Amino acid sequence: MAPAVNEFKLNHAEKKSAVRSTAGQIQALASRGDQAKVLRGLMEKKQPGIIEKVKTSNCHTIAICSGKGGVGKSITSLNLALALAQSGASVCLMDVNLALGNIDLLCRLNGYWNLSHVVSGARSLKEIQLQGPLGINVVTGASGLTDLADCSEAVRKDVLGQMQELEATHDYLILDNGTGIHRSIRQFVISADDVLIVTTPEPTAIADAYATIKSLSSIESLEIQTLINQCTSAEQAENVFLQLKKTTELFLHAGLSQAGQIPHDMNVVQSVYDREPFVLSNPNCPASEAIFRLAHHLIHQNKTKEPKNKQESYFPRLWKRLLREAV
Repeated sequence: MAPAVNEFKLNHAEKKSAVRSTAGQIQALASRGDQAKVLRGLMEKKQPGIIEKVKTSNCHTIAICSGKGGVGKSITSLNLALALAQSGASVCLMDVNLALGNIDLLCRLNGYWNLSHVVSGARSLKEIQLQGPLGINVVTGASGLTDLADCSEAVRKDVLGQMQELEATHDYLILDNGTGIHRSIRQFVISADDVLIVTTPEPTAIADAYATIKSLSSIESLEIQTLINQCTSAEQAENVFLQLKKTTELFLHAGLSQAGQIPHDMNVVQSVYDREPFVLSNPNCPASEAIFRLAHHLIHQNKTKEPKNKQESYFPRLWKRLLREAV
């Protein structure tokens, strides 16, 4: 087992305490262990778990999408957010599904209010945020932002200002996007810093993943990565990736990279029934180890690659695209 993976683990007794404890208890628990040493070093933070949210322009947005449903996109988004939070990062997880989202249900939260209520003026953005495990913030109904095109300029500025404040107070913004290539979902994806397309070894999932890649391939500045989920072996995952990569290069003349792979693990299925993320309920299982490797990969990539010349943060970029689409 890779040393980086070993350092992420929480033992079973510590896990139960971490889920129930307050923010201070979470920090005290992590300080005794060494489970997130590598991630903490990469993030250059002194304390894991919930950290003080200070305004910054360095929020990194990761859009996670898929060509079809049932490939594990939402549960991957949730557990990745928690793995990043264990590094000491301040993380916001947004549900951008056009249909009914379920991120809140996966971690024992029940959110009635969502971003559509912020757009309508019924609630403020702070009022609809849900605090999830390890202090991550969960925001549902992000697809409601598409309704801003029909609002007055004053409403647009107010909502956009709230969204920019949300972005400025987090290190990572994880976007759990809807399935398929709907034009509204596409704008959320192409405005992000990184794009992860989740697929499985099933032929239909691979075909739909390729269709999604094709719809995004015309954006030159967009770096698309694949995440092969529910694979039975590393060899199977590699074969799926190479199949997608060769097809993308041959027909789309575009590059494709691999973010990682997650093995088939019954602990993932059980975590859905229990409504408890598997990186917390079973941090030693193969799927948890894969998620921690993915978090390590994304943090390292963010630290080492050349920074983009971003003159605008995520939400202003998104809003301009949504507005052009509405015209």
